Amino acid sequence: MVELIAAIVVDLSDQKLYVYNPQQELIRTVLVSTGKASSPTPTGSGQVYSKHRSVTMQGRGYLAPGVPYALCISQDGLICLHGAPWQEAAGERFGVPRSHGCVRMPSPHARWLFENTPLGTPVTIQT
Repeated sequence: MVELIAAIVVDLSDQKLYVYNPQQELIRTVLVSTGKASSPTPTGSGQVYSKHRSVTMQGRGYLAPGVPYALCISQDGLICLHGAPWQEAAGERFGVPRSHGCVRMPSPHARWLFENTPLGTPVTIQT
């Protein structure tokens, strides 16, 4: 079923992502893993600038090919909401800061978010 997503809120304090419909009703809560202390997820408000079914991400000390269902919320594509199959395969639970700044989530949730979130959707990251 296709849901209409009007807003996404990531709360760093509880490591959860909240999805709201146009009536401002909460329609989904997802346990996520955000940035580690050495590479924190920035706070603020923005929007979904680009979507990638699969993308290679790289930065200082990492190269991650085939990152699935990425919704990039910074114009430079450096901060994205995405699936993390490597985290799932390693048996590492979500709800713990683990990333280089992105917002990781289980792949089924990332796919749902990817399929139901239009470009321009507002995203807020808060503490």
